[in-house]
Amino acid sequence: MQVESQEAAEMGAWMEHKITKASDWLKIVTLKELIIRKSLARWEEGLRLAHKQWEIGEAAVRMETMSDHPILMLKLSDGEHKWLEAWRKRYLGQPKEFEGE
Repeated sequence: MQVESQEAAEMGAWMEHKITKASDWLKIVTLKELIIRKSLARWEEGLRLAHKQWEIGEAAVRMETMSDHPILMLKLSDGEHKWLEAWRKRYLGQPKEFEGE
């Protein structure tokens, strides 16, 4: 019995610690505030998506108008380069040493 009550006390202390830690991250808000915050998050995500689409469109236009001009960009790390090659091979069907047309 003593062991079970000690385990229960330890579990209770652990749960209280976790709840205290979680309360640093959590806040009780009204439904109206929740809707406003979620709307803001979705609006920001929409802006990020629109910006990415704009960048893709810009790249497509550059490919048509400047395909022969070199473009300066940051070098990839070894891990990023391996990831790019795997992605290129899987989704574009291009060989490992593909450099462009």
